[in-house]
Amino acid sequence: MKTIILMLILLSTTFCSFAMNMPQDTVVKDEDKVYSSLDTAFMNPAKVYKLSLDNSELKSLPDNIGSFVNLRELGLMINNLTKLPESLGKLTNLQKLDLFQNKIKSLPASITNLQNLEVLDYSDNGISKIPECIFALKNLKRLILSSNNIGNVPKNIEKLVNLEYLDLMGNNLTKLPDNIAKLTYLRHLNLRQNKFSVKEKQKVNSLLPTTKVKW
Repeated sequence: MKTIILMLILLSTTFCSFAMNMPQDTVVKDEDKVYSSLDTAFMNPAKVYKLSLDNSELKSLPDNIGSFVNLRELGLMINNLTKLPESLGKLTNLQKLDLFQNKIKSLPASITNLQNLEVLDYSDNGISKIPECIFALKNLKRLILSSNNIGNVPKNIEKLVNLEYLDLMGNNLTKLPDNIAKLTYLRHLNLRQNKFSVKEKQKVNSLLPTTKVKW
């Protein structure tokens, strides 16, 4: 009996010791918390780093969206947005912007202020051309423009010097500009479901020898 009691005391002491030495940072940090409600996020906008408003039947964004000065990720996919407010340009710490499946035909000029943006998903919005303001985003690494009606890729594509991934699948492209060869960091290029001739495919492949091109 004494042996059992001693064992229980030993186990209790060991558990208490383990509990005391457990990391105390198990609470979700502000940087990791994902907000899915604008009302909740606006209670303390400076502490919001990730805001996911995906599939929320949104028709517009409030002008004070720029209050989230520390925001790094903004998810707006699968909504009914037709435009974005100019105040979006105040989100200068934004690294990822997801606009998939909306009806946004143009982007606000202020988007050029988002110089920390690395990922932009502007797919399935029915655009017929790539907005020029995108080419000012020099730190962009992933650009997704699939499932649109784009018929031309401007020469200014060369300005996206840090681009690693470009998705143009499901558009109306028949050719790419020769200076796409200047995208020396480009590793993945998706050109499926377009209208490239065999000759044009051969040209693109030769221009981008180190890029994995999907036809």
